[in-house]
Amino acid sequence: MIQVSIALLISIAALISVSRYFKLHAFFALLLAAVLFGLIMGKPFLEIFTSMQSGFGLLLQQIGFLVAIGSCLGTVMEKTGAMATLGNKIITAFGTSRTTLAMAVIGLLVGIPVFCDSGFIILSRLIPALASSAATPTQLSLTLSTSLYTSHTLIPPTPGPLAAAANLGATSHLGLVMLVGLIGSIPITGVAYFLSRKLGLRITTTTPAIETPEVHPHSTILIFIPLVIPIVLIALASLPTLIPALQSWSILQVIGNPAVALLIGLSFSFLLIRSKQKQTWPGWISEALKDAGIILLITGAGGAFGAVIKSSGLDLILKDVLADSQAGGIVFLLIAFALAAILKTAQGSSTSAIIITSSLLAPLTAGAGFSAPLDLATLILAIGGGAMTVSHANDSYFWVVSQFSGIRERDAYKSFTLITLAQGLTALATSVLIYLL
Repeated sequence: MIQVSIALLISIAALISVSRYFKLHAFFALLLAAVLFGLIMGKPFLEIFTSMQSGFGLLLQQIGFLVAIGSCLGTVMEKTGAMATLGNKIITAFGTSRTTLAMAVIGLLVGIPVFCDSGFIILSRLIPALASSAATPTQLSLTLSTSLYTSHTLIPPTPGPLAAAANLGATSHLGLVMLVGLIGSIPITGVAYFLSRKLGLRITTTTPAIETPEVHPHSTILIFIPLVIPIVLIALASLPTLIPALQSWSILQVIGNPAVALLIGLSFSFLLIRSKQKQTWPGWISEALKDAGIILLITGAGGAFGAVIKSSGLDLILKDVLADSQAGGIVFLLIAFALAAILKTAQGSSTSAIIITSSLLAPLTAGAGFSAPLDLATLILAIGGGAMTVSHANDSYFWVVSQFSGIRERDAYKSFTLITLAQGLTALATSVLIYLL
């Protein structure tokens, strides 16, 4: 037990240090941590490397298609102007008196297929025209940024929670993971909405010179179909397990396969491409696949680290420590949250924090009593909450929010950073509540 604990602490400390101080890419930092852990445990180098290759390949097998297709879907939605159009339509539906609430809804929806950085850059350009006596620019910026941040860290098919589902063996229950993420997002977004309105009153912005994005008159149905179809199809795939009469409907399992569902959504998104964009859209796909490649490499390296940990027998030790009691389960949720929060705070990336944490905990879930689909979905929620805690200067999104909203750095610490802390703690409390219920 002592040797395993020391090996784990040293390898995680090395992972954080080389990422933060030596600027080593997360992919190589994870590989280095895996080798270091194995060597401290006294394993031969070739055995360590074999375990790493196995873990790397197994994880990419589960998640490769999903990340690649999901990245393409988000990019097409962004480049066609569908995201900006969606924002305008939701604001119109809510009315000018509820602009801040509309921003919360927009951020939560847009953050599912689109990276929060890109989503904020696009949608923040709407804010100067929307500010009024009912909502200041700061209130709107904080609400939009924190709601985007919520779905980005909690709801598949964004890469972080999607990778966590693959790491923890919950890909076949992705519909449930999405549902728990959506449920957990409600109180988290509510806390962010309340604090954004309260803290935003005290802060003035230096409005940056930005152009209003081009908004195309896409039909509402055409915009929502690529977003809604994958969620609905994935949810339908779980019906045969709930309704015995539908077990013979194999078509539900086919179209509800996450990769197939995302492909169908991507196919519908191509209908948003206009004639003047037909020459440029292939470049969008290439750009999206490059982004997906980086995520997949980090995810695979996380799987390699997890495989080396699993080979150490740490899962059996944890089983003896935590047993299968509720108290042990809550302790495991706290460990997951704390580890993700440490990694997030140290190296800045929420996605990396989620991937690394879920990779580290994957071999330990069964020993901690987390084998049921709902338990795994709750664990992913706790990890996502930790990965929200907190956004500060080493997080690129912190600077995106600050620069594109015109919020001064010191004010961003007092508002945006503080709200992300409250969001993370709310996610932890929500995950514990779901687990107990």
